[in-house]
Amino acid sequence: MQTIQPMMTAIRTNNFADMMKYEDIMINLDEVMLNHKRNTEMTGRIQEAFKERQNTIEYKRQDMIGNLSVEVAALGIFDSLKENDIKKLAQKIVEENPLDTEFHQLKSDVIQQVIALNQQKKDQKAKAKAKNAEILPLLKLRKQALDKKQHPYELLKANGYIKNPLEEFY
Repeated sequence: MQTIQPMMTAIRTNNFADMMKYEDIMINLDEVMLNHKRNTEMTGRIQEAFKERQNTIEYKRQDMIGNLSVEVAALGIFDSLKENDIKKLAQKIVEENPLDTEFHQLKSDVIQQVIALNQQKKDQKAKAKAKNAEILPLLKLRKQALDKKQHPYELLKANGYIKNPLEEFY
């Protein structure tokens, strides 16, 4: 064992200069470089495959979003929404769910949310319309007259909006 002690010491200390003295334990640099090159090539292939997979997933998601928005908009029952609103909701739902979720499940989720958004927009329009009706005094007086089952002309005349033409011009 005395004869291999210098070799063992060179290996333990990781001393390449001493290892090069002994042919049995000498490191083949060509082989190391070849292995490194193979590893680098493999890493490149893995990264390319990963990018391709991500592109495929993104394409599938965009296709799903397009199909969902077209089918839901084709129903024609969402009069308060624009196609862009439906597309945004479809995109949100597709991105929240896994890629392997069934199309009909996604479609029902989109329809439910679009119905809710459509109703919300209708309510907003109704509130805006009611607010405008309150703001305009002539419309308010007209409504009061109709509630009292009176002709609006009489109430407008009583409130000074309509003047007597005989008194006005003579």
